[in-house]
Amino acid sequence: MVKKWTNEEENKLRENYPILGYKVIDLFPGRTKSSVLRKADWLDLKVLRKRRKELREDRIGYLDIEASQLKADFGIVYSWVIKKQGENKYLSSIIKREEILNGTLDKRVCQELVKALKEFTLIYSFYGTFFDIPFLRTRCLMNKVEFIPRGEIEHRDVYFLARRCLRLHSNRLESVCDALDIKGKTRLEGRYWILANSGNVEALKYIFEHNIADTQILEKVHEVLAQFEYPQRKYM
Repeated sequence: MVKKWTNEEENKLRENYPILGYKVIDLFPGRTKSSVLRKADWLDLKVLRKRRKELREDRIGYLDIEASQLKADFGIVYSWVIKKQGENKYLSSIIKREEILNGTLDKRVCQELVKALKEFTLIYSFYGTFFDIPFLRTRCLMNKVEFIPRGEIEHRDVYFLARRCLRLHSNRLESVCDALDIKGKTRLEGRYWILANSGNVEALKYIFEHNIADTQILEKVHEVLAQFEYPQRKYM
């Protein structure tokens, strides 16, 4: 016997399908994929989703994070920066010395990140698929902070664009910048990351400035390689 759709389920589908598309099926674990998509057709939600895409004005940002470790269960986020495309405007957050010392660590930093991400429809990163995004997601989960639902914000990784378009000895951001004659990549000095573990203010400032510089050169790299980019929808 076919299970009848409730008003609550229909409202939930109306609210989420124009945003998530077929991924909305994850919100209805008790129903089959075909059942959910048939209902979306019956409610004319595919037309609403198409109209929403046509009317959407992309708000694009360049994201970079700095962390104490490469693994999120052993490290914390020191800072994050999102540069608005084509503007000298940044959204950012940096951990405070007292947060390191009192054990609250990067919870506030994560909360502010999630709030900031909601201002964008498309985020670019460099190697963010393997580092920035999963690191941030892990820290949010460990801090009991709700991360961005999958399908809400599009994410594109300039690392893959560079790897596909260029033939370099290394696909690191520094190597890409050298090849494209893009200035601004600061040299990493490990001692600052070590000092930052104790909340050293000078070290945290150095790391934050490095963080900002990386978003600036990320945008410059993307500007050069954008001509070779082809649309592909991937999400955080």
